[in-house]
Amino acid sequence: MKGRYNGCRMTIYGSIFPGAVSIARRAKKVEELTIKAKFRIKVLNWHKQHGSNISLTARHFGLTRLTVRSWIRKFKQSGIIGLKDKSHRPKNLRRPTTPMETVIEVIKLRKTYPAWSKYKIQKILEGKSILFSSGEYSG
Repeated sequence: MKGRYNGCRMTIYGSIFPGAVSIARRAKKVEELTIKAKFRIKVLNWHKQHGSNISLTARHFGLTRLTVRSWIRKFKQSGIIGLKDKSHRPKNLRRPTTPMETVIEVIKLRKTYPAWSKYKIQKILEGKSILFSSGEYSG
């Protein structure tokens, strides 16, 4: 029975070692840490080694105590993965309110008559019954 364990081959992924898949996934996430996340881990390690003094840690690394506290909280909640950078992209992006047909028409008029003001272009577009979303031109 060489190379066998209880009648089947030994593998780390399977029924022999329960939870191996989740451990492997977590290890993969840890490998993808950014430089900033690795710095946060370094700060928390230093914090733990020097008596868990938040003020001393913040002073040593030139951070605020609030920052160190938030990193500790994230680490306690999610582990090392919690120290990774989050997206800074806004959740709600502004959408253009002016219809595309109106924009195209304004661009044509501006290229043809560059000296015309926005007020004159607005009157011309109103004459062509092309309306802006808010009813007036603000740009």
